[in-house]
Amino acid sequence: MNMARYEQETIINFNEEEKTAGIYTHNKVLRQKLAALARDRPEDCRLVKASRSGRAVDYTIPKSWIKIVPNRVLSDAEKMQRRNAIKKANFALDNAGRPQD
Repeated sequence: MNMARYEQETIINFNEEEKTAGIYTHNKVLRQKLAALARDRPEDCRLVKASRSGRAVDYTIPKSWIKIVPNRVLSDAEKMQRRNAIKKANFALDNAGRPQD
């Protein structure tokens, strides 16, 4: 069954009592990340259920893994400083290995 993209949810569910959280998702990148964690850390990350098609999965993970991390807001000066550093690095790469005059 094909689902519209707006129907392809990711749901994170936990309560204050338990130390684990449930993650239900259709998101391909998140499914792959959870599968890798389940292989590498089976004591922490466990596949509970997968849909027949494999497009939706349900995992249990430690609640402490759930974080909200907003992007850093840079000032105009910081942005300019980073742009200049990138230009300088790219210039050095472009000129690497060239004989000096």
